[in-house]
Amino acid sequence: MFPRLKTSLICALGLAALAAPVNAQPRPPQDAPSAEDKARMEAHRAQMARDLHILLRLRPDQEAAWKAFDAAMAPPEPPPSREPGAAGPDLSATTPQRLDEMAKHRAEGDARRAKAEAALRTFYAALSPDQQQAFDALGRLAGPMGHGPMGPGPRGRGPGGPDGHGGPGEGGPPPPPRD
Repeated sequence: MFPRLKTSLICALGLAALAAPVNAQPRPPQDAPSAEDKARMEAHRAQMARDLHILLRLRPDQEAAWKAFDAAMAPPEPPPSREPGAAGPDLSATTPQRLDEMAKHRAEGDARRAKAEAALRTFYAALSPDQQQAFDALGRLAGPMGHGPMGPGPRGRGPGGPDGHGGPGEGGPPPPPRD
């Protein structure tokens, strides 16, 4: 074998061996949104709810179903953030214990989604046929997963192209293949 290639391979293997333990470390928790971010998100959600209320021209007899729907669609409260230096995830947990914890979180999410789905069905049933048609049209305008009619834009923001990519620049369509 060539001496340079052999040296390069040994160096690459050594670096890979050093990098493996670093990659195996648990990721630190993401920072919770600031109070300002929370307020901005809640204001946006409230404005969207008011807009939907206006667009559907809800009648007074539909208010109870609307309020139940709006409450069910509110995002869940985030878990309390841990203080710096507080204990992180239980690293001594066994695989079955971690699987049980994941199943618990999945069941909680399923329960939240079932509650929201039931509230949506009740609200939709309370709408007139014209309101149902408008509600359905608004859903189509939101596009798949609420990303707008053209799919997600660059980094999930704004309008995108038919393939879900944004326009030119960062996050734009992939470059053409090279020959």
